[in-house]
Amino acid sequence: MKLTASRTSNKLYANIFLSLIVCIILTIVTLSSTLYASFEKIALSNIYASEKSSLSQTSYSAKSMIENSTSYALQIYADPLFDKLLHYTSPGSVETNAALIRLNAYLNMNYFIDSIYLYSKSSKTFYSATLSSVNTIQSFDDFYDADARKLIEHFSSYKRLAPIPREIPVQTPFQEVRTANVYSFVFYDLQGQSKDLDNMIMLNVPERWMKEAITSLDMNKNGSTFIIDSKGTLVTSTDSMPFLADLKDKPYVQKILAASANQASDYFVDEVEGVKSLVVYSKHEVTNWLFIRVLPYDTIMGKVELMKKTVLLICFVILLIGLSISFFLTKTLYKPIEKVISKLNVLMKEKRNNHHKLKQNFLLQLVHNSGFKKPLDIETKLKEFDIAMDPASDYVIVLFVIDRFDSFSKQYHFEDRVLLKYGMMNIASELFAKVGICECIDMDEKTIAVLLNGSFLNDHAWLDTVKNVQDSAEQYLGISMSASISRTGDSLVEVSELYTEALQQLKYKFTDGYRCILHSRQHRPQALTPFIHPAVLENNMLETLKLGKSEESKKWFGEIVHAVEPPSYIVYNMLFNQLAFSISTTALQMDKNSGLPMDYDFSSFIHYMHKLETLQDVHDHFCELIDQLCLGFKDKKSSKHDNLIASIDKIIHQNYSDRELSLFKIAELLDLSPAYLGRIFKKLANQSVPDYLNEYRIERAKEFLASTQASIEEISQKTGYNNSTYFYKVFKKYTGITPAEYRNNGY
Repeated sequence: MKLTASRTSNKLYANIFLSLIVCIILTIVTLSSTLYASFEKIALSNIYASEKSSLSQTSYSAKSMIENSTSYALQIYADPLFDKLLHYTSPGSVETNAALIRLNAYLNMNYFIDSIYLYSKSSKTFYSATLSSVNTIQSFDDFYDADARKLIEHFSSYKRLAPIPREIPVQTPFQEVRTANVYSFVFYDLQGQSKDLDNMIMLNVPERWMKEAITSLDMNKNGSTFIIDSKGTLVTSTDSMPFLADLKDKPYVQKILAASANQASDYFVDEVEGVKSLVVYSKHEVTNWLFIRVLPYDTIMGKVELMKKTVLLICFVILLIGLSISFFLTKTLYKPIEKVISKLNVLMKEKRNNHHKLKQNFLLQLVHNSGFKKPLDIETKLKEFDIAMDPASDYVIVLFVIDRFDSFSKQYHFEDRVLLKYGMMNIASELFAKVGICECIDMDEKTIAVLLNGSFLNDHAWLDTVKNVQDSAEQYLGISMSASISRTGDSLVEVSELYTEALQQLKYKFTDGYRCILHSRQHRPQALTPFIHPAVLENNMLETLKLGKSEESKKWFGEIVHAVEPPSYIVYNMLFNQLAFSISTTALQMDKNSGLPMDYDFSSFIHYMHKLETLQDVHDHFCELIDQLCLGFKDKKSSKHDNLIASIDKIIHQNYSDRELSLFKIAELLDLSPAYLGRIFKKLANQSVPDYLNEYRIERAKEFLASTQASIEEISQKTGYNNSTYFYKVFKKYTGITPAEYRNNGY
């Protein structure tokens, strides 16, 4: 016995010691890994921010190149000396020489331009000025720059005044074959709807413009900076890559092209030409060029790697210190822990003696997850708790739920509720014992379960028992209960499935009402089609609610409820939430229009609605809300609408002779929207504002016709009509006769 205790003691001591060591190691590893990852991320972020700023400066150079080229292209186009070259079929030699001198002056004034081409469709001639040779005049077919000819033939494929990377031939006095890397900017002006090119100005800016900008900003010389277009073509040459090289097949370029579609700038670490590198890119929106900066990863992360080694060394030292502390700390912790474990053992013994609680816990576990228990274990537990049930025979679960639980909780204190539930379980146990073997289980605050075991050939026997339990609980305890009966299971391992089915059946209590008995064999029709929200019925309910017609509004609400066929708790839940939202929105709008604060708490209404257990309770709850809102709407509307009608009536009586008087002018005078004013007036007066105005004007016209000798033209003017023809038409519409017939017949 002492040997066993000694082994247990040593094992506990070893477990405490190992636990402390593992905690220290995990803490050190976690902290060091986190610190390194954080430092690495911060370092990369800072480098990215710096390199992004550098790339942004480079992109400014591209922007400056575009702006300068645009400015000079427009100057050349606007220069009158070039008009005849661009538009005449055969310009004179004097005008041609003067224009070429001016073109050469433009070229010499702007060091960033390599050459300038002017093309005229009328003469099919190129006029060019280059730094490498004298000005040339060549026909379209003979022009030395073949790509320029193709560009003109397909000009619509290129954007005006946007850089086009090209290699162009360079003319030299010695007929050497040379090329220059340039960015061509083309300008053309299409006349009207024409799609044919009449003339074009082409500026060729040397590649060195961008390369000098990149070189001036690359102070560290640690990496490589270059530019590609949206297709992956290199538009600035480097030491290892020629101008216009195709880079789209390189993995890191493919990643940049894919990422730039969603993010204008970013960075990532990848292999570049076999070297792990940090790749930073920034997209230039005007040209769709991608400015790329590639930095060797080892160069930029050298300090972080040194810090990593230092951290690992410090962690190793801390680990040694932690092991020493753990050794002494384990001895200190061991004695109080041993005392706690001894006390826990005593408590476990006391718990084993508490037979009823353990039995309830076992039954709860059995109900919740019996399918995961081994049959042999279940049989052992049944014997342990003296439960005389046959695991292989039939089983049924009956759930009893306290009705109106919210009111029940407010009526009784917690201790009283426990006693009442104990009484419910005693009643159920006594009555179901006559049918078969049973056990009662306390599931939660408002639910008890009865587990029945036996051969259930006749359902009526225990169906009657369920009814008797309900009656007895109401008679002796004053508690109303609803019941849910599962199907019959073949063995004890099906109990959790039976419980789940019985629990799911309880949702039908919402439609069946209090003291209902729900059974799995009850036929419940299923919806053949998805439920469609009755928007028309809802609109009718809201309209009658706005008018304060309580009974009509409740009638429409009842039709909405009956539209759910067959009844479904899920559909009702969504429907009532939607209706509560619609009614609250309508009430808020009505209060906003009336200028008076809302005196109803919709949050409390919805909160209480979700506590209600039956459809009838929710129906009554909504009807109370409708009654209260209609009463409030009537009080608010009566004074407001009476004043509104009186104001409209006064304006019409005083200004009916004004030809400009209309619904819009009345709404402006009352500071209301015409649509709202027209809708409210029509609801209250059962006619529109224009009809009411015309009726009043016709009544005044009748008085003038009967009491004065004024002409019909004068009367039409006095009553606000622009001309007598329209007055005749309106008068006859409202009286059935013409103004002359009315006067002659002496009405």
